[in-house]
Order: sequence, then C-alpha cells, then structure tokens
Amino acid sequence: MSSETLLSSLSQSSSRHGLNTDLTQGLIKVYGEDAESFLQNQLTNEVANVSETTHQITAWCSPKGRIITTLRLFKREDAYYLSLAQDMIEHVLKKLSMYVMMSKVSLEDVTESYVHLGVSGDFAGQDLEALLGESLPSEADSAKIINGLTVLKLADKTPRYEIFGDLESSNVLVGNIKVAPDYHWEYLNIVAGIPHISQASSEAWIPQMINFIQVNGVDFKKGCYPGQEIVARLNYLGKTKRRMYRLLIDTDQLPAINDSILSTNDKAAGKILNAVINPEGKVEALAVLKIAEANEALTLANNEATITLLELPYTVDDS
Repeated sequence: MSSETLLSSLSQSSSRHGLNTDLTQGLIKVYGEDAESFLQNQLTNEVANVSETTHQITAWCSPKGRIITTLRLFKREDAYYLSLAQDMIEHVLKKLSMYVMMSKVSLEDVTESYVHLGVSGDFAGQDLEALLGESLPSEADSAKIINGLTVLKLADKTPRYEIFGDLESSNVLVGNIKVAPDYHWEYLNIVAGIPHISQASSEAWIPQMINFIQVNGVDFKKGCYPGQEIVARLNYLGKTKRRMYRLLIDTDQLPAINDSILSTNDKAAGKILNAVINPEGKVEALAVLKIAEANEALTLANNEATITLLELPYTVDDS
C-alpha cells in the first residue's frame, strides 16, 4: 500500500509532533551479489559506509558531472534502497539498468510496497520510542530496524526521522500521530539546506552548485563514478561561480522550479531549485545564485517579489 493511502487513514490526535508522508518520493530496491560494488561505481558517496545502522545522502551524476537525481541511500537486510523524487523513478531505472551488464544485481521499483513516513518535532524521538517500544537511532545519519520498520535519524537540529516499512509494520503508528500538511517535510528540507533534484532540475547542476559537499553528499576519497573527474577537479583546482542559498520571498505565490531570479538592472542572478509556502504564508526557497550577484537587490522575474537571504545551518566558504 502506498504512503498516500496511509496518509488518508491516519487520524488527528493530540500528539506533540507532526507526521508527513512524502508523497513526492519513490523507492528503488537494489539487490544481488554485486549490489554494493554496482552502486559504488555509480554514486557520489562511499556506499561501504551504509549498513542497517547508517544511511547517507548521495547523488547520481551524468558523465558531465551534472546531478541526475539526489538520493537517500539506506539498507534493509541484504538490499539497498534508493529514496528519490517519484518523477525520476522510470528514468533512473531505465538508465541505471544500462550499467548492469554482467553484474549480479537487480533493480526494482518498490514505491507501492513500502509506507514512507516523516516524523519531526522537539518531542518526536521520545514519542516514537513510546509507540515503538525501543530506543531510536541517536546519531545523525544513523539507522535502526525496529519491529520491521527502518528508522533513519536525519542530521537536523530539530529531531527528524524518516521511517520505511510495510503497512502491517506501520500500523502501530496509525491513530497515534498527528498528520502534518503535505508541504511540511519539504519546508523542513529547505530549512536544513538539503536540496532535492527532481525531473525539472535534473542534469542542471553539479554537486558544488547545490551545496552537496556541505550536506556530506560527496566523498572525494572514493573511487570513480560518472562525472567524478569533473566534480573532483572543481573541488581541488577550480572555483564555482554559483552556489545554493536559502531565500525568503515576499509573496504567497509559489514559484516553479527554474523560475528566474534577477538582480540590479534585471541581470540574471539565478534560478529556483525548491520552494514552499512557510508557516508565515510567505515563500521560502532554495535557489542557485551567482555568488557575485547574491548580495544585490534580488527579485523574482515573474512577479518582482523582493527576496531576502536567510541563514543556512552550515557554512559555505565562497573563497
């Protein structure tokens, strides 16, 4: 059963944390004797660091170093799972399958087989522990399998967890967790400065341009993967002229991915990457901007809404 079906069955309660099923996410299962080595040769992060007790953000790049899709990689039993934008599932399965060749590995869309929940809030950890009857993973990017549920702890300041499992295993949560609005999880990703690449932004940006180094999405010590030479050369020998910023936009009209941002004298400054209406009713977004234009007076191209830069939870060295 899909997470969308589960969302409609969850009741409102007085629980102190919010729950959101990320309806934009899909899930690919990668399994077989060569699953680890296959993914190691494709993804930007060190796959050997992922186990049933750890997970990671990673990406799959084109040979030109452009990110095809961002992913969260975790493991259940002997299989790896790729959580990614749902509109990228068909494309990624088709293109990844071209690299399988003689490898003993299988790829399968299991989006409809797993419930995917996001739980957040100051009391999320202790409330989940009370519901599940076991302690949760305690460190950032750690994982634990509890009663058939894979629980991932994210690296946020405010406690946040992603949970994967079948409907039967997830029943313990039904009726006990307050449902948050659909956009809640995306808003938390923006606050955390975690970029999300979907079909509209696929192959537009290299990892450095979306701060993927700062969110630990790239391991420069690992072996080759598509685009690795370009990504590494920029890291050690070059300097990117663009990077990702968090923005507050003075409008309640949600911009689309790739909508243009202008600076003084209508100069092109950048593009929207992810955007959502925040709790105050204004647009909050992640956008890729030219570093030289970022401190100018910025506006949206299509409605001239003014833009203010907000802090990210990590530091980016523009030098």
